Amino acid sequence: MLRVGILGLGMMGRFHASRYAQVPNARLVAIADITPERLKAEDAVPGNIADGIAQADLGAVARYADASQLIAEAGVDVVDICLPTYLHARYAIEALGAGHHVLCEKPMALNVEQADRMIDAANRAGRRLMIAQCIRFWPEYRFLSRCVREGTYGKLLSLNMYRMGGRPIWSWENWFVDPARSGGPLYDLHIHDVDYVNSLLGLPEVVHATARMSEATGTYDVVHALYSYDGGPQVHIHAGWSTVQIPFQAGFDAWFERGFLRFDGKSDPPLQVYDDLEHARARPAEYEKGDAYYNEIAYFVDCVEKNAYPEECPPESARDSLGLVTREIAAIEWKGMRR
Repeated sequence: MLRVGILGLGMMGRFHASRYAQVPNARLVAIADITPERLKAEDAVPGNIADGIAQADLGAVARYADASQLIAEAGVDVVDICLPTYLHARYAIEALGAGHHVLCEKPMALNVEQADRMIDAANRAGRRLMIAQCIRFWPEYRFLSRCVREGTYGKLLSLNMYRMGGRPIWSWENWFVDPARSGGPLYDLHIHDVDYVNSLLGLPEVVHATARMSEATGTYDVVHALYSYDGGPQVHIHAGWSTVQIPFQAGFDAWFERGFLRFDGKSDPPLQVYDDLEHARARPAEYEKGDAYYNEIAYFVDCVEKNAYPEECPPESARDSLGLVTREIAAIEWKGMRR
């Protein structure tokens, strides 16, 4: 039975806590948060998506007001980092150096250099490090991956992905809208689809991107990116934070030689297949349902128990996804310098 400690009891920390309650070979024994009210873990935490899983009873877990104290004193096997992005590298390296395995929320870090330091720390410590890129474990995206891998509808020709929501003004100290702490929406929101495309197709040969700078955040709040693969599909990724509050929404359209997949999280059913050559007729896709947060946590726990490398979500791949965002920003700013 693996003993787990969670750093950060915001929305995602509470999501992770409820999933550990479902994993039979792991037990949450400690939590840490510098905010006294969150450390009590009595009330729901605001966020951009609702959780369909009942919140875990945290009455018996040890509580720490300091993350380093949990790492040093809680006697855990796994440290699960659900802190703001700018703290990921610091506490991942500290936890790995103390001999703990680490599951760290996305994005991996604020830049590739920090990510490389995290990977180096894991290698030196001989411990497992995985980044919780939940879209790799999302059932509808797994179905798309399987269709591409198995050629269910022939070759993938084109892929359009989108992810958007209102500017997150509900976070601790408003850290989401501070690019020095979150990286802005390209790193916090857009990274989901960037990482998924990287996991599905690898690194593109060419990256084009355009974006709009926001005065409110001082960073790019809306992005359109186009990835070109030699002999492969064309990929468009659109993401952003709206200046007004809108419902969170994400999805994709995938064109194949013999079919079309559409995922819209607001539709019923959310994932539909079009494969009729004569009529615009959709049918529900047949795939294994499930919860992505449970999937990723159960997978990581299994990797730790078996001392297995996390092939489905290697830290090197998550680092490369950060590199793709960096390439997008370079493309955006290069266009700006030409004016």
